Amino acid sequence: MGFANALTNARAVAELVASASPWVPTRGPSKSSDITAEWLTANIGTRAPGAVALSATPLDGTTGTTDRRRLAVQWNEAGKRSGLPSNVFVKSSPLSAKNRGMVAALGMSNNEVRFYQQVADQLAGVCPKAWYSYAGIGSRFLILLDDIVADGARPYALADCCGIEHARGLIDAFAELHSRFWESRRFDGDLSWVRTWSTRPGNTVLKRFYKRGRRDALRLGRPEVTPAVRATAAALDANVDAYYREFESGPLTLLHGDSHLGNTYSLPDGRSGLLDWQVIWRGPGLREITYWMVTGLDPHHRRAHERELIECYLDGLRAGGVTEVPSPAAAFERYRLFSAEAWDATAMTIAWPGLQAPENAEAAWRRACVAVEDLETAAAVDSLR
Repeated sequence: MGFANALTNARAVAELVASASPWVPTRGPSKSSDITAEWLTANIGTRAPGAVALSATPLDGTTGTTDRRRLAVQWNEAGKRSGLPSNVFVKSSPLSAKNRGMVAALGMSNNEVRFYQQVADQLAGVCPKAWYSYAGIGSRFLILLDDIVADGARPYALADCCGIEHARGLIDAFAELHSRFWESRRFDGDLSWVRTWSTRPGNTVLKRFYKRGRRDALRLGRPEVTPAVRATAAALDANVDAYYREFESGPLTLLHGDSHLGNTYSLPDGRSGLLDWQVIWRGPGLREITYWMVTGLDPHHRRAHERELIECYLDGLRAGGVTEVPSPAAAFERYRLFSAEAWDATAMTIAWPGLQAPENAEAAWRRACVAVEDLETAAAVDSLR
């Protein structure tokens, strides 16, 4: 295990070095401008005899941890008859070296490409359909997805208000994901790359990011930094190793890993789904529920519905065939404990501008600061001593 961890960390360092270069050799596309009509014909059109892409027109996009662009595609009649996508969403390499460094060190692009190649087909409705995926070195990658907006879906930003119907839809999605991979034997086989918290690529780097993030966030003199918030940061500093061991305390399942509101969408039929599967890992399902609720629900909604939503999640696990389901009281205690890491993630986005749009980082930070006070999170973390 020690050798495996050392090898994982060495690979992370090599990826970090490659990400700093403005250019690295790749075998596949790594930016949205690589997706031309000719490329689409050669790589997607082969699914339909005689299909030819006539044009690929950029629509809009955003950039951050990854570069994201929408394209309108015009196909000939053969392509249209076969249902090839008229709108696609392109995720590709981060534009800034700083963001490439984070994506590379944590193996984020490799994770998401593997997810779409090996897992996504079993989670229809929980995630978009991928038409193409490729990952190279130094966080050079590209994934071509269905444009869910063109199909009528509503993607959420972290700063949005999460209504109760979307919240319940997400609980169903989490329960479906987690029950399907609950203590799965595939973690010893084709999904062995889905690592636990301590063995993930770049875990040592991530721990440093978190520690620096909470330190720097507290130094900003923000009004949200109450005594309860400072106590949560201090409890993490004092108990960090014991705290992270809780993320490997079973039963474990496949986690989306970055399940904040800004990585979710609702469908016209009432279902909800998840985007951006870059930090997929193996851990306790309640960590994922906590991460979403603490950062994504406004305090009055969270206070009113958190216990109901947790109980709905537990019911969903049972419906999915899970037998080792904790009691609502035990689940709520885990929720209190895991809220510290949800807050920690928001502190990093406040301390390190550019990971999220400012309004999104602010919204998650405010919600998380209120939550750790409401939930007496510092006491939960200190109980690990």
